[in-house]
Amino acid sequence: MSDLSIINQGQLALQQAQSKTVLSATNKKTNDGQNNFAALTSSQLKDPSFTDALQKRKIRETAEDFEAQFLSQMLQPMFEGLETDGPFGGGHAEKMWQSMLVSEYGKSIAHSGGIGLADEVQKQLLRAQEGK
Repeated sequence: MSDLSIINQGQLALQQAQSKTVLSATNKKTNDGQNNFAALTSSQLKDPSFTDALQKRKIRETAEDFEAQFLSQMLQPMFEGLETDGPFGGGHAEKMWQSMLVSEYGKSIAHSGGIGLADEVQKQLLRAQEGK
């Protein structure tokens, strides 16, 4: 192995490590819930492998969000028939709380593996992006 190929491999490994570091930084959420892209430099955004990894991560998040919404819609009828009695039951606030609870159930199920819908949506989105 020549010195030049060793140097090239070292540079490639360094770029990959930097990409992973920046990707993990973009994975952190800011207060408004959006990804923090402030840490990205223009050279990183121009790197095709970096932008490809970023797009795949965004597609996965979108697919999981879709599955979470689907599961929430499927779980909602289960909770509509529940009657709450007693001094603290019923009312408008309970209906709002119950819909938020069902939404969180859907998110929790989707992020813990779900029913496989996110995987299929991700495949279709990637296929559509590639133009197949």
